[in-house]
Amino acid sequence: MRMSSSANNASGSQITTTVTTIVGMSLTLMLVGLLIAIGYLGYEWEKELRQEARVQVFFQRDIDPTVLSTALEILRTDPGVESCQFLDAKSTSHDLELALGESFVDFLGYVPLADVMDLRMTPKSSTTVALTVAAERIEEIPGVSEVVWQGELLGQIESTIQRLVWPLFGLALIFLFAAIALMNNTIRLTVFARRMVIKTMQLVGAHPQAIRAPFLKQGLYFGLISGGLAFASVNGILVLMHIQNKSILAPFTPTVLGAIFVILIGIGALFGVISTAIAVNRFLKKRLDTLH
Repeated sequence: MRMSSSANNASGSQITTTVTTIVGMSLTLMLVGLLIAIGYLGYEWEKELRQEARVQVFFQRDIDPTVLSTALEILRTDPGVESCQFLDAKSTSHDLELALGESFVDFLGYVPLADVMDLRMTPKSSTTVALTVAAERIEEIPGVSEVVWQGELLGQIESTIQRLVWPLFGLALIFLFAAIALMNNTIRLTVFARRMVIKTMQLVGAHPQAIRAPFLKQGLYFGLISGGLAFASVNGILVLMHIQNKSILAPFTPTVLGAIFVILIGIGALFGVISTAIAVNRFLKKRLDTLH
């Protein structure tokens, strides 16, 4: 009866230790996953914000249709242009007349507006330096009268990003190191609870590799399970955020979510094995009288 009670206590203690380890690692990996998700959202929002600085190309009035057609084709195929919209002068004037309720074209005798091409640039081309080069290139196209883009707005966006990115990056690194340290300490406590088993196996002549193997396998399983639970938690948080804001999950395509899953599983497995190996080696090197 005593042996059965002792075995039950040991089994219960081991289950408690296993659950505690997995929960601790899952919470740690969830923090890492949230940092990755927030960083990715910031990256996507930065791209969208940059692309709001549109480029408008004004053409010469009474431009030859052939010249205009050639210029439009050059703009559509420009490597820095993601999408474009042509605003015809006559159609724009007509819409403006309807909005004002009077015909200013009849009064002036000509269409005062010019044909315009509204350009949405690629994220790579949506920087101050890249847009300056692109504007100079576009101005050389025959038939183009003026190129207008929001340089001041883009400059303010870049200045704000530069002020925020490094402090946020440093804070993310601090949280990441804290998370890794917490996960390492959790695994060390798990191995510490079985230190006498390690030393007993060593005293009966078991090879160090044979002693490490079950612990490394356990560490790997703990990491994989914790990574899966962490991903489920991060995904749940994103779904809750989506309920509040429908567009929050737009950047998180299945490919992105799959990448986050692989990263969390990989980090969990890697640090589970490494931390376990370090902890086991530490107890293998200790003398029996120092383990108590």
